Amino acid sequence: MPQHSCSNLPDELSWRFDQISSSDPDRASALEIAGSPSALLDAIGSALDEALTTGDVRFGREQGASRPDDCRAVVQFRVGAHLFDWFFNARTGYRAHFRGQCESGMRFNSEIIAALRLRLDARLPDIVPGRQLNGRFEDCGQAQIPKTFVIASLTPDLSKVWFCTKLIESDGVIIDLLLGVVGPRILLDHDESWAAPYREDDGAWLDIKGAFLGKAGPYQPKNPKARAQTLQTRGEA
Repeated sequence: MPQHSCSNLPDELSWRFDQISSSDPDRASALEIAGSPSALLDAIGSALDEALTTGDVRFGREQGASRPDDCRAVVQFRVGAHLFDWFFNARTGYRAHFRGQCESGMRFNSEIIAALRLRLDARLPDIVPGRQLNGRFEDCGQAQIPKTFVIASLTPDLSKVWFCTKLIESDGVIIDLLLGVVGPRILLDHDESWAAPYREDDGAWLDIKGAFLGKAGPYQPKNPKARAQTLQTRGEA
């Protein structure tokens, strides 16, 4: 994993776990002592390795809503409750990078995608079994997805990671996962607060969506900068 440093992360006064501590002191303590961004990158990579070994990975080829000939790769993998919490809610986590600075969040997102892409390139077979998905994320049947397509779609600056809300199953069923955003919140500066997403192990999956591959090259319908600004101000993607 690449070494990561960031001087724009929130401090103890601008990112607080008071509400979480009141309801779950152990969870709050774990968040207080969460590891560095570099350690988080390593943990995410290890989670993908384990998921590839155990089969807790799902692959999809999703059509564009307005351009069905253009498709992007979808990769979903289980990370477990502890890593899920660290990733979304710690001061060294994904959203904290965006809170500090949009550019910092976008760089961290790119580092995550680049690291996961390297692992997938090293471990995937030439053809990956998955599901074909339409622009409404509905299952359209089995798909034999070339690894070259997956790697090409996972362009670091245009791909994104978030928690999985619609889990792809091998039998074609799409399972709606609970958001997990109801409960104690993270307290920020200026009297703001954000939801603190939390899921048990069985629902703690990350969702990677690559860039759509069109005739002119890879693209995202929504500008990554606009997504970054929403994450910075609202903590939502």
